[in-house]
Amino acid sequence: MTLLLTLLFICSGAAGLVYESLWSRYLGLLVGHGAYAQILVLVIFLGGMAGGAAWIARRATRIGDPLRWYAIVEALVGLLGLAFHDVFVATSAFAYDTLFPALGGTATVTIAKWTIAALLILPQSLLLGATFPLMTAGVLRRQAADRAGRTIGLLYFANSLGAAIGVLVAGFWLLEIAGLPGTLIVAAVVNLLVAAAAYLLSGRQPLAARDAADTPSVAAAPDATDAGAALPSGAFAQLLLSVAFGTAVASFIYEIAWIRMLSLVLGSATHAFELMLSAFILGLAIGAFVIRRRADGSGDPLRQLGLVQVAMGAAAILSLGWYLDAFGWMATLMETVQRNEAGYAAFHVGRYALAMAIMLPATICAGMTLPLITRALLRSARGERAIGTVYAWNTVGSIIGASAAGLWLLPAIGVRGTLILGGTIDLALGCWLLWVAAPLRAGGRRTATLALGATAALVLVSSLSPGFDPSVLSSGVFRYGTVAEAGSRDILFYRDGRTASVSVQMGSDSGFTLATNGKPDASLQAVWFEPPRPDSLRPALASDNATQALLALITLAHAPTAREAAVIGHGAGMTTHFLLGSPTMERVTTIEIEPEMVEAAKQLMPANARAFEDPRSVTVIDDARAFFAATSHRFDVIVSEPSNPWVSGVSALFTEEFYARAARQLAPGGVFGQWLHLYEIEDALVLGILKALSTQFRSYELYLTNDVDVLVVASNADSLPTPDWSVFRTEDVALDLARFRPLSDAALRATWLVGHRQLGPALARDSASNSDFYPQLDLRAERARFLGVEADAFASMHSDRFALADAMAERVIAPLGLARAPLSHARFDAQAKSVQMRQRVSGNDTSAVLVGVRAAQLRDARLSLELASDRPPPDWPLWFAEVLQVERDRHQGTMGVVDAAWYAQVERYLTRQRAPEGAQSAWRFLRAAVTYDWPTAAAEVRTQIAERDRGRAWLPPALLLDAAVLARLRTGDVTGAQAAFARLGNAAGRRPEDLRTRMLDALVN
Repeated sequence: MTLLLTLLFICSGAAGLVYESLWSRYLGLLVGHGAYAQILVLVIFLGGMAGGAAWIARRATRIGDPLRWYAIVEALVGLLGLAFHDVFVATSAFAYDTLFPALGGTATVTIAKWTIAALLILPQSLLLGATFPLMTAGVLRRQAADRAGRTIGLLYFANSLGAAIGVLVAGFWLLEIAGLPGTLIVAAVVNLLVAAAAYLLSGRQPLAARDAADTPSVAAAPDATDAGAALPSGAFAQLLLSVAFGTAVASFIYEIAWIRMLSLVLGSATHAFELMLSAFILGLAIGAFVIRRRADGSGDPLRQLGLVQVAMGAAAILSLGWYLDAFGWMATLMETVQRNEAGYAAFHVGRYALAMAIMLPATICAGMTLPLITRALLRSARGERAIGTVYAWNTVGSIIGASAAGLWLLPAIGVRGTLILGGTIDLALGCWLLWVAAPLRAGGRRTATLALGATAALVLVSSLSPGFDPSVLSSGVFRYGTVAEAGSRDILFYRDGRTASVSVQMGSDSGFTLATNGKPDASLQAVWFEPPRPDSLRPALASDNATQALLALITLAHAPTAREAAVIGHGAGMTTHFLLGSPTMERVTTIEIEPEMVEAAKQLMPANARAFEDPRSVTVIDDARAFFAATSHRFDVIVSEPSNPWVSGVSALFTEEFYARAARQLAPGGVFGQWLHLYEIEDALVLGILKALSTQFRSYELYLTNDVDVLVVASNADSLPTPDWSVFRTEDVALDLARFRPLSDAALRATWLVGHRQLGPALARDSASNSDFYPQLDLRAERARFLGVEADAFASMHSDRFALADAMAERVIAPLGLARAPLSHARFDAQAKSVQMRQRVSGNDTSAVLVGVRAAQLRDARLSLELASDRPPPDWPLWFAEVLQVERDRHQGTMGVVDAAWYAQVERYLTRQRAPEGAQSAWRFLRAAVTYDWPTAAAEVRTQIAERDRGRAWLPPALLLDAAVLARLRTGDVTGAQAAFARLGNAAGRRPEDLRTRMLDALVN
């Protein structure tokens, strides 16, 4: 029967950790993801657990059959679990729609949120805290008293093992297939099944012929040397309860410190945290399993416990010694695994093993302490009350440890100092226990003295030894697979904050990179810190520089008279800086979750000076969702520029529910700007974000700020205002941008990528929306990062010769006529290449000639000679392919216009040399398609499809597909468009989930 109950307790532990994991997600939506909010959720959960355990401890002697009460408690937990989602949704809706607006003040809203959070999870937390004492007492009453220690260790092992499994099953499997509501239901059903089974089992084996009050005398110590005999009963109990409290403080300090340390190695994604948490709990389970055979045989529990405490503290501090080696292990793992699905699985297994290598030595010892303390107190006059009492004291210690480490120790003494402090606590507790036990054992005093001396030496050496090298810590090995040499980087700033470790590095090019947990979040080129250069030496606005400027200014261009703005994510401070360049702006509120990020950005002065020196700039340290819940302000402009959504917690700023809140915070005529990245993410995830946004905003447009970053500008109106590009020419902004090549209105218009009218039908059909309760982005973004996929369909709409979105909107993208691209875009680079090709720039002038220009010049020159000749080419298909390449060289990056004289020259040659009708038709089709002459293009579609069927493909299949479908739709031939899509779709070579395929499919079907 014990085996069956152990299996049930494994299931119960798994369900319990599923609840904790889900509650942190649910309550994060209510109270935010700031450091205080995260600790608050943990305090409520652990406080409830402590209360439940203490309640059982006080009533232990009055409970007839604890196992039946355990079954009842499990059933209640399951029933509450079934109702939790609906209760949360109704409560949060009432809070945001009615309660918070009525309260008004930030402080009162914060108190209300915390109160609601406590009311939501406290009942279940109290019940969960009662499960271990009840199950343990129920099993003990059915066994011989001399096996109490073995039973406690076994049950603690089972519960911890279930918890370690539960966090992985929920995070890696259940959440993705069932979302938060479905995962809650699974956990609740597990509770109900466990309850039913426990209730049935309680009747199969009767209680032993004793009750809780008899337990102390039956379980009396077999050895007169038991330390309890040398101490007053109360003092003995108080000593052990103090150790239970203190070691829990230390253990949670370890957990907080290790998670931060390992975040720099394993990454900050949600799955990485789940692996760390599981590894920590698994160590506890192993420790309980190891000690279960030894707990009953010890005649000197204080000495046994003291040795375990010393070993634990030493192991924790010594883990610092091989921590830096973990960076090398991670680099080897990244080099070994392949970037595919099997490699991704191996990546997780490797990270799990690495986390265990750091944590297990100390956590195994930690897992031994609670069974040892509980068994020792069972021998005292406390009897079964000891089970709940020890559990309660241990849980209260966990609360203190987590709060102290997360809120005060990490920012004050850093992650290394925090871990050393935790180890010192355990070492001190161990020495105290050995000193108390010393008189009862020969050589005990010497053992205690040696332990005290070793403790002092270890703490002194570890405290005085050199700290971690910030170059290594900021390597981002989990992403790049390389580790910087110690001292190889010029690190200007490095601090451990409450939510992240923040660094600022100066590169070899004198530029700056600002990173959190080793992941770059912003960078500035050296040009920002130099006086403006002569026109001929100015660089293009590129990379992060382009995103930081365009994100603020293109959004502002849609609300040029904005007076109030909010920026989500401080980063380098450049978005705030540019918004404050507007003379109409009265206040810009920047919301940042990590205080050290703001401090780090000061290293980038004076480039971002207005963010810090302008009195209109207000910085708020808070979670963005929590901030908007507590403010009644309405903003003309909101710009959201958080970190990448694979970072834990960040994806909550890309959900339907967040966008609904942001939409409500906009003033009439206000606009919302959202940054998205196209690197390390797949098209489906980007579409999920856009689907979420489109459900809350009636209009939106996408702009490409560089080849891998996108800005979404959204509005509550039916259509966005026409951008007023004069915001780029205000005095302060113009002075900032004078460092770069000039940006004309035409260039800025050309950054447009796609709008809601073009993308909306595709999103409405089959895109899965990213939401709070079905967080696909959070669960899948790290996979996309690991695999290195890109949302290339979005960027390709700028690089395709026939730009589908531009064609759907019939936007005219005329050539800028510039030999030097003003922005680092494929579109502008192509236009610059065309200009240089026509100018016949010398191929030796490598400073002026873009890659491929010389080859384009040769192609163009060769074709010019052929067009002037009277000879037909020997191979028409091969020759026509060369013509298409030259056409692309000349026109790439433009739409709606062509070089009419050049097109006419080619057409005359085709007619003069009696080119095949398929070639002449293809040329007429191409010209008509790229100039939006839909009737002419539609008239040629049948010929081109017939030519393909005969094995003569004159045009690229993707271009033919896009233009043919669009031409037939524009001329009212829906059936013909459907037929073209069906005939040409496979030939285009695109994946079914490709964005362009989805857009066309939505149009024709």
